[in-house]
Amino acid sequence: MKRLFLLPLQRRPTVHFSSDYRSVIHATQFDPHREMPEVNETGENTGTFTCDHVCISTSTNIAVALHDAVCRAVVYQSSLLSSDASKVKTANALAEELEEELLSTLKVGEKRLSDLLSVLEGWTAKKRGVMSGVLAALTGTVDSAVAKTEELLVREDAWAEGDRHRLAVTLVRGGYDCDNQAHCSSCYGGEEALYEHKMICPFRPVSCPNDGCPCSFSLRQQDKHDARCAFKLIDCVLECGELVMRREMKEHTLGPCNMKGVQCPYHDLGCSDPVRQGDLANHLTQNVDNHLRMLFESKSKLTGRVGDLERWATAVTEENESRFQGLKALDTALLALETKHVDMYKDYSGSKQAQTKLESRVKHLESTVDKQNKELAAMRKTLDGLLKSFAQIPKT
Repeated sequence: MKRLFLLPLQRRPTVHFSSDYRSVIHATQFDPHREMPEVNETGENTGTFTCDHVCISTSTNIAVALHDAVCRAVVYQSSLLSSDASKVKTANALAEELEEELLSTLKVGEKRLSDLLSVLEGWTAKKRGVMSGVLAALTGTVDSAVAKTEELLVREDAWAEGDRHRLAVTLVRGGYDCDNQAHCSSCYGGEEALYEHKMICPFRPVSCPNDGCPCSFSLRQQDKHDARCAFKLIDCVLECGELVMRREMKEHTLGPCNMKGVQCPYHDLGCSDPVRQGDLANHLTQNVDNHLRMLFESKSKLTGRVGDLERWATAVTEENESRFQGLKALDTALLALETKHVDMYKDYSGSKQAQTKLESRVKHLESTVDKQNKELAAMRKTLDGLLKSFAQIPKT
């Protein structure tokens, strides 16, 4: 292979790829308008100069898939006691093993990109050890362990990104894209014809022309990217006439856009005319008389309202004065009741003392009565004895 790309990029490509590389690998679509290679009457290539362009998005996502496969294999081959250094060493060994196995499969028939995914999944599955499930249960899910391993390998630059991309391009051009869905293999009879083709080749890597966008992609994806590029200058959706970056459109339409709808400063006074931000000054100039009339009417209403409030305040003051006098009279009455209560308490205290004396007198009288009753009972008993004695005296 001569080189990865014919034309150098103006800046380092930063390709945005899906977190699910499977969907990207399967997403390559056939382009019916792609220029076909020179062929003879039997359909065989006759040129000696072959285009070597490869879809940069596909190769990037294949490189991601390769890295993911190695990271998973490292997780399956590691134990709880494995150090970062041992994981890096294991990753390098597994990367060499995977590369050898993939390159060996290029010699066995023609394949498609979907076959590459199956080979990677099969190779990764073979690395699963007996303790893999235990390790995943102790350290969390396998995906979280793989993510940590990816961070480690990137930090230690294990299996460099450039090496993975070169392998990805080799796999695409070497046999895993037999239907030319991700690379070009057009042949031409001379260098000039090849150069002219490469300038329009749908797989030629290009950088986004929009200022600030770091993306690079194949020429055939340029229109698709341009339709959603956040850095592309497009006409304001409110048709103010300005060109605005797609990612800044919301901020523009809610901020400085002259076509943004705004309220007139006299809206609360009754001006309900629809006004655009850019026409606000003209609106204020053209409606001076109406706005002054609204101000005068508002002032008149406010003056009447102020008069009503003053009268209400006067009435409230008078009512408060009347209530104050009533409260004052009530306070006087309460004071008189308290005085009367004190006098009654004094009378009650005197009556209680008299009652106590009376109760003591009654108890004394009751004691005296009991004593007299006992004496009377004794006298009756003595009298009964005397009567019995008299009855026993014989009569003469």
